[in-house]
Amino acid sequence: MAGYPGTPLPKKLGIKAGQKVCLLNAPGSVQRHLDHDEVRITHDLRLPPVDVVVLFVERIAELERRFADITACLHPAGGFWVAFRTHRGDITDDVVRRIALAAGMVDNKVCTIDASWSGMRLVLRNEIRDAMMYRVLPPPISRRVRRPTAPGRTINRTPLARVSGAGSTLRRVRARSTK
Repeated sequence: MAGYPGTPLPKKLGIKAGQKVCLLNAPGSVQRHLDHDEVRITHDLRLPPVDVVVLFVERIAELERRFADITACLHPAGGFWVAFRTHRGDITDDVVRRIALAAGMVDNKVCTIDASWSGMRLVLRNEIRDAMMYRVLPPPISRRVRRPTAPGRTINRTPLARVSGAGSTLRRVRARSTK
């Protein structure tokens, strides 16, 4: 890996154990460097929210086409890496930054992925991130409150679970049907 010798690619990209990582159009060499037991790697965006997305693109049209779909599936606190060729293609840092600003994202990190790919990390702006946190909050709990069951009564110091009120109606129905 070029750039920082000795620094593993997951550390460069800020990938932590237990995160869900989505690789899109990734070359095989890069994918081999990201394969770890602690990281869940996927190649589609069907199960949002995704913690880290790495999109490898060579043309602006492809980046613009995929941008909205990726940001819709991204975790509000997640990172979106746009990887582009360093010395060829029509994508530069400035182009990625302009597209991101138009979509409400900002860049906060740049790194060299390998000898031919550079990457820029994009995150949602703080105001938008706070508004999008509904994606990760658990669904509201039902307002229905369950009454606690009565503790079992003891007769002659022997606990009798059948004497409690729980399930006695069902027992009576069963007793009637067997007569």
